[in-house]
Amino acid sequence: MRKEEALLIWTREFGDVDYAHDFTGRKIKRDDYGLENQVGWVVSYMKPLSLGGLQNEDNEMIVHHITAYEKGDNYPSFEVVGVKYHVGHDEKQDFYYIEKED
Repeated sequence: MRKEEALLIWTREFGDVDYAHDFTGRKIKRDDYGLENQVGWVVSYMKPLSLGGLQNEDNEMIVHHITAYEKGDNYPSFEVVGVKYHVGHDEKQDFYYIEKED
């Protein structure tokens, strides 16, 4: 994905801020898209494209590059930073969401 496209997703998700946190709490920096550093981030997908997920805003998520690596193509359950998560899908409104597992 081109940086310009990723920055549009950033603005939609976080607004006009320089720093934010992904769903795991890892800090990310707007200017560090695609970088593998302490605050680098990527656009990933709750349901991976390789498993039939769609490349649209209801499936996209911004995550720290390490979070993306740890999640990989695991779906619907995965573990990141020792915490178990589950990807849910709202069939009626057709969007994905992530929640911690008990």
